[in-house]
Formats: sequence, C-alpha cells, structure tokens
Amino acid sequence: MEAFVPKDRPNPKRVLGDPPPQTHERAAGNGDRKAHELGDLYFAADNFAVALEYYRRALEIEGRRGDAASQETLLKTGTQIVECLRHRGDLNEAVEALHDLHRRLRPHVTREQIGRLSSRLGILLFERGRYRAAHRAASVAYRLLRDTSLNLDLGHTEMCLGAIALRTGEWNSAREHFESAIATYRRADYQSGMAAAYNNLGLLHKNQCRFKEAVRFLEQALRISERSGHFHDAATYLHNLGIVHDKMGDWDLAEEHYRRGLQMYTEVGYAAGRARALSCLGNLKRKRRDWPQAEELIRESLALASERGYPRETILAREALGDFHLDRGSVAEARSEFETALTMADQVAPESDLTVELLRRLGEASLAAAELEPAVRLAERALSIARRLGDRIEEACSLKLIGLARAEEGDLDQGRTYLDQASEILNQIGKRYELARLCLAAGLVWRKRARRGKSRAILDESVSYLRRAAAGFESFGLPELTGQALLELARSEMIRGHVDEAVIHLDHAASLFSDHPDPTLERGIEDMRREVEQGLIEGTTAQSNEFAAFDEIRRVLRVEEGEGSVQEILGLMVRRSGASRGCVVAPTQDGSASVLAAVGMSVRVAQDLLRELLARVGAQRLGSGPIVSSRAGVDPRFREFPAAHALSPRTSLVIMPLSLPSRQAGFLYLDRPSEGPLGTFKQREVNLISVLSNYVSVAILESQRRELARENVSLRGRLLENGNGHGIVTRSRELLEILSLLERVGPSDATILIEGETGSGKGLLAKAIHASSNRANKPLIQVNCAALPEPLLESELFGHVQGAFTGAVREKAGLFVEANGGTLFLDEVDKMTITIQGKLLHVLDNREVRPVGGNRSAKVDVRVLCATNVNLKARIARGEFLEDLYYRLNDICFRVPPLRERPEDIPLLVDHYSRRFAAELGKEVRGVEPEMLRLFAELPWRGNVRELEKVVKRMVVLANEGEPLTTRLVPRELLRVEEETNGDAPPTLKAEVAKVERKLIGQALERSNWNKLKAARELNLSYPTLLQKIKLYQLDRRMMIRQRS
Repeated sequence: MEAFVPKDRPNPKRVLGDPPPQTHERAAGNGDRKAHELGDLYFAADNFAVALEYYRRALEIEGRRGDAASQETLLKTGTQIVECLRHRGDLNEAVEALHDLHRRLRPHVTREQIGRLSSRLGILLFERGRYRAAHRAASVAYRLLRDTSLNLDLGHTEMCLGAIALRTGEWNSAREHFESAIATYRRADYQSGMAAAYNNLGLLHKNQCRFKEAVRFLEQALRISERSGHFHDAATYLHNLGIVHDKMGDWDLAEEHYRRGLQMYTEVGYAAGRARALSCLGNLKRKRRDWPQAEELIRESLALASERGYPRETILAREALGDFHLDRGSVAEARSEFETALTMADQVAPESDLTVELLRRLGEASLAAAELEPAVRLAERALSIARRLGDRIEEACSLKLIGLARAEEGDLDQGRTYLDQASEILNQIGKRYELARLCLAAGLVWRKRARRGKSRAILDESVSYLRRAAAGFESFGLPELTGQALLELARSEMIRGHVDEAVIHLDHAASLFSDHPDPTLERGIEDMRREVEQGLIEGTTAQSNEFAAFDEIRRVLRVEEGEGSVQEILGLMVRRSGASRGCVVAPTQDGSASVLAAVGMSVRVAQDLLRELLARVGAQRLGSGPIVSSRAGVDPRFREFPAAHALSPRTSLVIMPLSLPSRQAGFLYLDRPSEGPLGTFKQREVNLISVLSNYVSVAILESQRRELARENVSLRGRLLENGNGHGIVTRSRELLEILSLLERVGPSDATILIEGETGSGKGLLAKAIHASSNRANKPLIQVNCAALPEPLLESELFGHVQGAFTGAVREKAGLFVEANGGTLFLDEVDKMTITIQGKLLHVLDNREVRPVGGNRSAKVDVRVLCATNVNLKARIARGEFLEDLYYRLNDICFRVPPLRERPEDIPLLVDHYSRRFAAELGKEVRGVEPEMLRLFAELPWRGNVRELEKVVKRMVVLANEGEPLTTRLVPRELLRVEEETNGDAPPTLKAEVAKVERKLIGQALERSNWNKLKAARELNLSYPTLLQKIKLYQLDRRMMIRQRS
C-alpha cells in the first residue's frame, strides 16, 4: 500500500476494452492524430498494451515533423508512452523512454518542458524505490513549474514529493505537499488527482496509526472517484480501505473491502489490481489461520500476475507466499519463494525498495531457521541499500533484524545497541506500530536468553520489552496483537515468579476478545491460566513465600534482646530480599548516627559507608523517604564516592528510613549486584524491605528502652545520693546537660530562674535543685503566684500583723519566714503586680522581710527559685515587670525544652507512666505498640509532660488486661488538637505535613467509597502504606460520616 501519483486521463468519448482485430488493422493506416486519439481511448480503458502501440505509432509519425507545434505534440505523446510503461510496471523501460523523449526534444527543449520531464522522472524513480534521486528530480521539476499554468504537472510533482516524504517518515512535509496538490488539482478541475491526494493523506494517517482519520480521507477519495466514474481508482481506494481495516484488526470489514475492490477491478478489466487484491485477501486468510483458502488466493494472485506479465505484482505475490510458508514453519519453502522474488526484483529494479524488503525477508527466514550469520549478512545488505535509497523504515527494520540475530547469538549488548538504533529511527518517523512489533520480538528473544543463562536482569528486560509492546498495540486498538503481547508478558511474569501480575495480564487479554473472538489466542490464554493457577497453589508452600518471614521475625523478637535482635532481623532481611549485604544505622544518645548491625560487611566498612552517605547524600535526605537506585555507580547521588568506598556501576541498592521518634535519622541499607542472578531490586522486594524495616524499628526502640531504663535508674541513684530524687525521666541531651549543671550550682545560694512551657517539668527541676543543695534538709515551699489575688499573695509571701486589714484577726508569718534556712519556689512569677515585685526586690537585696501592716523587719535566709512560661524581657519592655528584679532573679537561668523538642523522651516517659499507673491500678499492661510511639512523636503536646501523663493514665485505665497500649486507645480529642494552630509555638513542619496528609487520605477514601485499593492507586501509594497511614491517623469511616453530618 504505497502513495501514488494519478495517471493523466485524456477524457475519452468512450471506454474500450481489448479492440477487435479488424479495428486494430483499420486504425493502423490513420495518421498521428488518429493514432493518438485511439491511444487515449485504450489508455482510459486501462488497456495499456494497445494504447502503447498506438502512442508509439503516433510518435513515429510526429518525429518526422520538425516544426514547433510538433514539439509539443511530441512531448505529449512521449509522456503518454512513459505513462503506459509505468502503469504496466515496466519501470526500467519507462525511464529509457523518458530519456529517449528528452533526446528527441533537443536542442529546442524549453524550461517548462524540462520541468514536465523532470516531474515524470521523479515519479518513475520513486516507484523504483530510489527516493533520494527521485527527490532531486522532483525538486527540479517543482522549481521550474511552480510559477507556470501547468497545474496538472505541478500537482503530479507535489504528489511525488509528498509520496517521497511519506516513505522517508517526514510526516509534516508529506501532509503539506498532499494538501498543496489538492489545491493545485482543484484549480485544474482534476477530480482524479484530488481523489489521489485524499488517498495519500489517508495513507499518511495510516502510517501514523491514526486509523479513523485514514478511513475518513480514503472514503473521501472513494466518493470523488465513484462520482466521477473513475472506477479503476475507486477500486484502488476500496483496496486501501481494506488494508487500513486489516491493520485495525477489523478483519470482517477488511475482507468486505478487499472483495468489493476485487470485483471492481474485475469489472474494469484491471488485472494488476485483481492480482494485488487476491494477494491481500490471501494474507488476511493467513492471519486467520485459514491455511487452504490463504494458499489458494495467493497462488491465484501469482498465476494472474505471471500470466499478464506484471513484475511488481508477481514479486509481491511470491513474497506473500513466502510469508505463508514461514508462518506454517516451512522455512525452506519460504526461503525459496523469497529468493525467486528477489531475483525478479533485481531484474525489474535492482537495489529498489522491493530488493531491500526481500533481502530482509530472507534474513527473517534465516533467523527463524537459527542460521544467525546468514541472517546478519542479508540484513546488512538490506541496510546498506536502504540507506542509499533513504528508506528509513527499511533501515530500521534491517537494524532490528541484526539486533535480534546478535541477541540470539548471546551478544545482548550488541543486540541492544542495534535495537536502540532501530527504535530511535522508528520514534523519529512516528512508526509506533513497528516499534511495538520490535518490542514484542525483542521480548521473546530476551526471555529465551534469560532462561538459558538463568539471569534475572535479562528476564526483567524481557518483561520491559513486552510491556511496551502490549501498551503500543493497545493504543492503536489492535486486540489480537495486544492479546498476543499480554499472553507472552504473562509467561515472562510466571518465569519471574510474579504470579499475581501474570493473572492480571491474562484477565486483561481475555477482556479484549469479547467483541473480537480469536480462538487460537483464547486457547493459549486458558492454557496459560491453568499454569498460573497451579503456580498459585505451589507458591503457598514455597520457601520464597515472604509471609514466612514474619514468623521468623516473631521468633527472633521472643528469643533475642537488644542489638542481638536487630542483627538477627537484618540477617533475615538480607536473605529474604536477596541482598548481598546490609547494615542498620540508628541515632545515638549524643545525636550522631552509628552502625548498629552489619551483615555481609564488617562494621568498619559499614561505618566508612555511613560516613560517605552522610557527607554525599545528607542525613535529612536519608531519613526523609526511601531511596532506590538500580545502578548506583552511575547514579549522580552516589557516583562521587571516593575510590576506596566507590559503589560498582552495577550496584543496586535500597535505603529505607526507620520510624524512630528522634530528630536524627535512622535507616536501613541493603545492596546487591544488579547483574547477578536476581538483578536489581524489584517492587515486591522493596515492599518487603519496607514492611520488615518496621520490625527493625521495634527492635531498636526496645533496645533503647532497656538501655534508657538502666540510665534512668543510674540518674535516680545519683539524685538520691544528694536528696530524695524527684522522678526526672529523660534522655534528652539538653535536659541531661541541665541536670549535670544543676549538680554544680545546687550547693550554692544563687537565685535561679527556670523558663519553660506549662507542664514541661519546671516544678520537678526546682525540687531537684533544692534536693542537690545544702538546704536539702530544710523546707522547700512552693507558691503559684497566678493562683492568688494581689492582697492575698502579698500577705502569703510577707505575712501580716493583727488588724493590718479587714479579716486579719491574728498575726501571721509569711512564707519567707516559714522557708527560713530553706528554699522558696515562686512559680509563674510573671503574674506578680509591680507593687509586690518591688517588695520582693527589697527582700532579695536586704535579706529582710516586713509583714503587711508592720513597722519592724525580720532577717531571713531563704534561697529563691522562680519559674515562668513567658518572655520576661518582653514584659519588661511593656512596663509589666521590673528590670532590676529580672536581673536579681536571673543569677542562673535554665530553659526546660518542651516535649515536642525532645521526642526521644516520649518512649521512656510512656514506659515510666504506664508502669506506674498499671501498678497503681493493679493491672498488667504488656508494653507499648511502636505505631503509637510514632504517632506520639508527631503530636505537638501543647501541655507537655503533664498532658502526656494524663493521656497515658487514661489509656492504662481503658486498656484490656494483659494487652499493650495501642493507637486504638489514643483519645480522639488529642488528634483534633493536632489540627489546631498554637499561637505561642508555631507548628512543626512534620505536624503540618501530617495534617495535610491526613486530609488528603480522608478525601481519597471518601471519593472511592472507602475502597482502599482504589484510594491507594489514586494517591500513588502502595496498599500496605495506605493501611499504615489509616491506622496512624485513626481514620474511621463512621467517625468521618458523623463529623461531616
């Protein structure tokens, strides 16, 4: 199915078939005019042999005349001779006739005549497959004709240029030339030319796999031809419509168009068209596996073309017969037909498009016979000719054949190189259908090599090729080819052990044949389905069943403790994921990162690797999300490693962050050679690593809990040595530094200001300061300045005499007097009025106190500790706090960090309070769920430790006997508080991200009617990840419905 240039129609008064002998003899005695008119009649009737005889007789007569008028007649007659030879398929003779005509016209030939001759030469060279030479000739013709009134010749030239561009894949240029030809033919009122241009536009869209557009243009061409009575052309357009529907997989409609075209070719007596139609019908029957009918039709086409002497049609019929034998597995017969056709093509048009195609066909036959070197040699010959002709389609097909042959030999790198070149060309010229066919063939060859070499990486490439093939065919609406690609993809997935994916592909393939039954493919799908079902059964008992890993992990967690369990779980993960080595990195108490466990490498090597990862990738990126690299050595993130620690270019690695309540990232590192038997890490393996990494986090948290419990016992012991200890439970570096400093300043009498948010532990710190001081055996008196109005606070602090104010019925000593020799702790000191602040300043300066209403002062020896949860300097600026008092209180200032700034304390505090309240309630609570600790680490804790204490107490009360604390017990209001904005403390980035994430997940679940699989796909999350986040954010369908209502 090629783009073509229409023949010149002389508009005869009647249409003739083969003339009776007497008519022929009578015409022989007429002059040149009569001979030319008879030639036109037979030409219009497609009887080119008789027309040629009359034109030659007219040319002989005209050649004897030498005037200017005969020059134009000579050109007209000579051109018709060329057209007769062209339509008979005698292209070499047609070129010779054109050169002979040029010699006859010399030396009086004009520019316009040269343009017309060049136009004809371009058309002939195009039909011989010599596209570069054809383009040169047609370009000369276009320059000479574009400013003339010779619209017919100009239109033919534009059609020729368009056909060349179409063949070489220059789609935009082809469309412009065809559209311009339509306008040119319209000026000449040449309906046949307009129809031919519409036909060529249809072919352009067919080549781009835009089949609906192709049908629209071809039907337009058909309507014009039928309306104009040009039934020869109408038959051609019907034939082309059949080819388009054939490509679309609508074989019933394709056959209908082929048969209508065949009938019309028969009625107009166009034997060459009949031969082409019979050949196409035979090919269609071949695709339908109707072997007897296919062979009969193709052989009928071959017999007709041979009998009538149509070389091109004969060659095409033999090529079709070769394809028939190749599909039946008769490689020797196929090769014989291809070789015969090639010999004929060399005689008709050596090194033409036919030659290239037949050389490639022979190469494909050799490849089918596993004769790889002959296949390569034939493909290289075809490639050389295709490049000389400028035939980019055949160039790509020849490269594809070489690539497949080299891959079959085992040289996959060279095979891949050739296939990549072919793919690049097919992409450039928009031949996506051919690209899908390339991917299908490559997928099968790569799978064969993978099974021989037992290589997972090669098998993965096979799957990649087959996926691209299936997607390509499906995008064109080709169910049979899509089904074939999906069936092969399912086979490859079964070999990989991906039974679920194989089931999905088979279901997809089966759904394609509801409207397009294909018994052969459907049988193949059912056979494959039975194999897959058996694979599902076998997979339940296979060692590779990853669910068995969870039983092993539970055993490890029951038996091992501390870092030993981390080492055991890491070893299990290395085995189950197919990794070669791995390590676990966790934050240490001082905030740095350290290797906790290593498998397949020494701890020293792991520490070196950790150092480079932190330097090149960064702690923030390592802890923010999973990192997967299939070829780390060439990955920009890793290729700058120093030579001593450089990763191989073929290293496949996974870095999975660990869910630990710490600002310092912890992560899991695994790698393996990407060219090993298992290839790169696959989705299933990454998913398994992601899930199992949670158990690593659990083991680390449990190890840290035990270690921190030991540390806290030691800390309590140290505090008890200096006093009674007051339950400060922490592992926060900042708070531990405060406690260390406290031991040094405690024995002094320095006034200490403690800053911190409500509930952060300021009172406990004050008690610890007192306990570590020399006044530990003296009283510690605490007063909340915000709890008393000004008169009562003044009396409470400084005392009063009898009658000092209404209700002062007896004298009272103030708290300063009561605390004499000990410590007075003034909580929320910022709530004092300016008057009381002044009296407090006097006491601190003079170490004496005067009661309210009294006139004598008493000496006191009191250490003052103060606490506030506001910025006192800001109060000073507003005149609400005395600056002198601020500096008098601030000998030493401690800032207690809020709980949200020390999430590492949360596991320890939860453990402490859960044990304490369980003991008080006489209830057994078996630990804490790691998911709950991760949730607690994300919460803002506006009420700090005091709020955490109340929440844990409530959860212990609600917990079932003998069960752990879980997210199910977390109060709903606590999660709602997280969504509010804190005016004093801006929300953290983590909190804001969590808020947005919770909202988006909730919306997706509602849109999918709580179909979690559908919501996961919409959010581009894995199903296990979505389940984890639903649990983390406590998303509940009934609760959300109530909130909405």
